[in-house]
Amino acid sequence: MSDTPEDSEATETETLVDAGKDKYLGVQEKRELFTLLGRAHTMEIIHVFVREPGPWRFNELRRVLDISQNTLSARLSELLEAELLTRQSYDEIPPRVEYQATRKLIDLKPMFQHLSEWAEQYDH
Repeated sequence: MSDTPEDSEATETETLVDAGKDKYLGVQEKRELFTLLGRAHTMEIIHVFVREPGPWRFNELRRVLDISQNTLSARLSELLEAELLTRQSYDEIPPRVEYQATRKLIDLKPMFQHLSEWAEQYDH
């Protein structure tokens, strides 16, 4: 079997695509991330953790964010699943649970800074 220029180009393209798989999210992963970020109160919660990574107790977050218990619980679960937060529970009475930002979430800080600058520039 001989290598034609077309075969060589296809191999180079496949190599670039394969190399990029580790670095970039696929369409499905991006869709899931943007869906999560677009859910009610998710950006507010992330913003709190970007400013102060924690640990945060559930009721502290409720007071700061003024979000219903059910919604906050659902969003925190989704952020845990996305590995943006960690959850630590302590065997105490009353039970104590703390949430903390992961490196993955903290790395979003520049994005929030840029969004804030953009919003100020365009009065949003």
